[in-house]
This record gives sequence, C-alpha cells and structure tokens, in this order.
Amino acid sequence: MGYSLETAIADLIDNSITAGARNVDIDSPFCGQETKIYILDDGEGMSEERLVEAMRLGSCSPYTERSKKDLGRFGLGLKTATFSQCKRLTVVSKHKGSIAARCWDLDVIVEQNKWCLLKSVPQEYIDKVNQLESGTLVVWEKLDRVISEKDKKAEHNFNNKKNHVRNHLSLTFHRFIESIRLTIRIGGIPVDPWNPFLPHKSSSLKKELPVTRLGNVRIHGMVMPHRNYFTDAEYKDGGFRRGWTQMQGFYIYREDRLLTAGGWLGLKSDGTSMLQEHHYDLARICVDITNSTDFDWDIDIKKSKATPPDYLRDTLSSIAKAIRKMAYETYSYRGTQKPTSPKPGKTYIPLWNTVSERNGKLFYSLNATHPYVKDILSELQPEQAGKVKRLLKLIAETIPAESIGFEASKSNSKKMSSPFETEPDELTSIKAEMIQSFMNKGMNEAEAREQVDFVLNL
Repeated sequence: MGYSLETAIADLIDNSITAGARNVDIDSPFCGQETKIYILDDGEGMSEERLVEAMRLGSCSPYTERSKKDLGRFGLGLKTATFSQCKRLTVVSKHKGSIAARCWDLDVIVEQNKWCLLKSVPQEYIDKVNQLESGTLVVWEKLDRVISEKDKKAEHNFNNKKNHVRNHLSLTFHRFIESIRLTIRIGGIPVDPWNPFLPHKSSSLKKELPVTRLGNVRIHGMVMPHRNYFTDAEYKDGGFRRGWTQMQGFYIYREDRLLTAGGWLGLKSDGTSMLQEHHYDLARICVDITNSTDFDWDIDIKKSKATPPDYLRDTLSSIAKAIRKMAYETYSYRGTQKPTSPKPGKTYIPLWNTVSERNGKLFYSLNATHPYVKDILSELQPEQAGKVKRLLKLIAETIPAESIGFEASKSNSKKMSSPFETEPDELTSIKAEMIQSFMNKGMNEAEAREQVDFVLNL
C-alpha cells in the first residue's frame, strides 16, 4: 500500500489522538533482527471486547459518522500500517483498571492456515501498560520490512529511519504539539513541531490572500518572507528536509492533522500544469477540511494523499495562480539584507518589463521608456542611439534566465547580491544620474529617490 516507516507510525498515532492521548512514547533500541518498536500512549484504552474488534480488519465502517477528534476512517490503519513494516503485532490496553491483550503473528497464521488471534503476550508488555491509569501499547516485532538481515549497515540505516520518523511526525502533528494537546517522544526526547508557515517570522514580512471559506473548507494562501530575511541556517530549516521547491504548494489539513505537504494537487492554470519550480518556492497554501469530507477529497487509507473534488478545483486553481504570482514577485526581488517592499498603490517605473511568455517560453525586455534610458539615448546621435537600442535588445534576448534560475536553486543561502555590491562608488554615481533623470521628468528629489531605490531594490 506504499507505507513508509514514518507514515505507518503516524497512522498509529492517529489512533492515540482519537483515544484522547496526551502523550505518545516511541521506543526502539536496536537489537539486530530482535529489534522491536514500542508505541505507548496514555489514552482512554480499550476493553477486551473493543480490543478484539479493533484487531479485526475493517473494524469500523467508513460510512460511520465520526467525531471531530476521530482521525480514523476505514478501521484498517492499525493492521495495514503494522503489516507494511513487520510480521507480529501485539496490542495491550488498559481501560477502567482492566487490562486486555491480543496478538497477530503472520507466521502463526501461515503455519496453522487460519486466523489465530493470540491472547498470550510477554509480561513485560503488560507491566509497561499497568503503570498508567489508562492507555495502550502497540509492539511491532519481526521487522522484516524495516531491518534486513542482509544489511551490513543495519543499525546505521535504522537510526536514519528513526530520524525520518521524527521529522515526519514533527510536521504531520505540528498543530497538536504547538497547542500542547499532544507530546510525542522518541527515545525519551520530545519531538519539536515544524510549522511550514513559519509563525516565528513576523507576519509583516509575509504576503497573504484573504481567507476563502467554502462550506467546511478553509483556504489561506501565503507567501513566505524574502530569502534575505533568513540566516543560512534558518533558510535551510525553512525548506524542511526536502528543500523549498518540494515544499511549495498546498498543505491539506484534516482536523488539524496534516495529510499532504507541498505540491499543486495536479491543478492546471490556463491549460498548463502547475509545476514545482524554484521561483515559486515561497508559495504555501493552507487548506483545512473536516473528516466529513473524506469521500469528497478521496482520502486514502494511509491518509497521505488527498485529491480535491471537482467543485473546488477552479477556486483552488485561482488561488494557486494568484499566490504563485505573488511568490514569483517576492522571490525575484533583488535586495540588501532587509529589502524594502514597494508601497501599496504606488506606481513605479521598472527598468525591466514584466516577464511574459512567447511561444511557451519566458521572455524579458528592457523598458526603453525608462527615464534613465531615455536620457542616455537622447544624448546620442541617431546612429549611435540605434546601436545602443539594438544592444539593449540583444542583452534582453540572450539573458541566460534558465541558467540563472538553476544556479539560484542550487545555492545554499539563496541570497541575492545587491547591485554594485563591491563597487559602492560606481553605485553612488549611477544613483545620482538616475535620480536626475527622474527629476527631469518632473518629480521632486524624494520621489525620484524612491523610484531609483525601487529599480535597484535598495
């Protein structure tokens, strides 16, 4: 079914949250082929009757109406998640002072050729649960899909997988952790939340679209701050472990639990698929849905995929197109450590014309009507002015946009250098000439300086 270790464990934590758990402890000391994974929560636990039912495949109808805190749907997660990773599942649960235990062992099922739900479990498992007022322990053994006996670096690779689990849980359940509704510990160390909308960065540095509400769906598009507002370490962290380009796009939350992180949901703009390209890196859109819309969104068993219903696709496409445009404008803004955003409602005269498409490719052109360009051309003889115009057109037509974008996407810091950064005297001279050109157009000095700062992004 395509489970990874991290998505499988997340599926089990869904059950813990549904059971009202405030703490989930995951422990998995490496012991070669004898390694076990323990997942212990302090939820309400299950009676023996309820536990036996929970061990059954399809234990709950997907059509059953569920409470808002219920993160399940198909009654399959405990079993499918487990058997995607191992061959033996043991569950011990304490409810109202009574302890119940059951075990599925695929080897026993094969050996006896019938479904044998075992009752006998090790005493140590019962002891772990007995120390709680209520709760449930899930133990995975025979981790044949997690640890290979042929792997000479099994311990190293297993530790890497545990790091992936920590990262995945920090993102998937970040709202629960942030709101102190849930504490997840791995090996006794708490999992810190990772919020893709970077709340630690001031909202004044972000661009946002108004919240859109359509029935039970809430959509909020945001553009993260310009890269120059981050230290190198902050920017790397802001891309999570997958990088900014992979993290751009939609984030679908179902009852505060993250389902999908990044990507454009297969949406199209003007007949063209929306791709994850580096100049849209800062675009992130939050979509909140309820568990009552699961069938509309075609939620899969792993709860790691969501497909928007047809009646929402046009709205989502429109929002995505707007936020991608805003992200492009922010991403391409050249500036110093603290770039100044253009003032709302203010008209600026650009040196470069807005990017457009020609024959399906991006096209750039210099603004020949810019006051500074016009002043220079007016001082030349017609023949010389014609040559300069052709030179400017040549520069625009041959600008290596794709190479610039590719190199920028590879850069660790993603910071753009300021114009004439190593030639301050040259910058001062050019600024003075440009300011004069705008003043020749009838602007006062303050307005002229503002226009020049916009062109140079200072």
